Amino acid sequence: MWAEACAQIFFSIGVCMGIMTSYASYNDVNQPIIGNALRVSIGNSCFSFIAGFAVFSTVGYLQGMQSQVAGKVSSIGLAFVAYPAAIETMPAPNLWTLILALTLFTLGLDSAFSMVEATSTVVSDTTIGRMLPRKLIALILCTTGCCCSFVFCFNWGFTYFDTVDHYLAVYLLLLLGIMQAFGAGWVFEAGDVIASVNKTTVMVLSLGYWGILLPLGLLAYFAFPNDSWMAMPIFWGFQVIVWIVSFVTSKLSFGEWYKRVFLCGVGKLARSMAKLSTGGKRAWWCGIFEFWWGFSIKYFFPWAVWWLLCLSFSKDVAEPYDGNYIGW
Repeated sequence: MWAEACAQIFFSIGVCMGIMTSYASYNDVNQPIIGNALRVSIGNSCFSFIAGFAVFSTVGYLQGMQSQVAGKVSSIGLAFVAYPAAIETMPAPNLWTLILALTLFTLGLDSAFSMVEATSTVVSDTTIGRMLPRKLIALILCTTGCCCSFVFCFNWGFTYFDTVDHYLAVYLLLLLGIMQAFGAGWVFEAGDVIASVNKTTVMVLSLGYWGILLPLGLLAYFAFPNDSWMAMPIFWGFQVIVWIVSFVTSKLSFGEWYKRVFLCGVGKLARSMAKLSTGGKRAWWCGIFEFWWGFSIKYFFPWAVWWLLCLSFSKDVAEPYDGNYIGW
């Protein structure tokens, strides 16, 4: 459930799909982005919070009726199974069914706009894409997507679509999120830090994080499924030791190590974003933002999402998603 909720947040906001990157390319170079990001995120969360009342009330209503579809609480099962089942018991069910269909249709159009825009922007930046009209690129993308979607129109298409939605949303989106965080926090500026500070310092920090994160998450849910929670304090306790070793081997002051090594990459990005929002001045909240955003992107986010991936993977290995045939 947690992994699906995280994937839903990724999808609804549009992160890790190229959508926000494409939209941001239309902004002015000096556009303050912290405020925009907060407005989008808070607005999306508030809307989801309100929508949650409709979801929980509908599911609770079906549970009270002891409906056979009361367990459809996520993905397309909620929209195409649980909601229609509840609507059938309401006065004027045909009217409510029409409203639901129009709602889903407009949501589908909105998603299609964002996905086509993200892809066409990337294609337009290529050498061949620059020679093609933007409308032609969009037409080719829409036609290709339509043809590929026909596979979901057969009698087994609903099951296949549900399965594809699960594995792409839960695994691909979350994995892309980890890779983007890796690029921002562990690759960007790494070469400059290695050249100017100490290769050993950077290697201790990198291997001490990823070298234990990747195997420990798998061990926690496959080797010790009943005591998986114990891996969390073990991981962060080990990280404290890694940070101390990295600081000692750097032979820098704590302030220099913190800015140049501990927040390598993300620190520069955070300072750039804060600078855009303050007009070049150093505000009182800039240091707080740099630590919070930098630590979240570089250390907390990859750990949290990897743990969710390992949890979902262990469950899907034990039993294929929704009890479907493993070949799906």
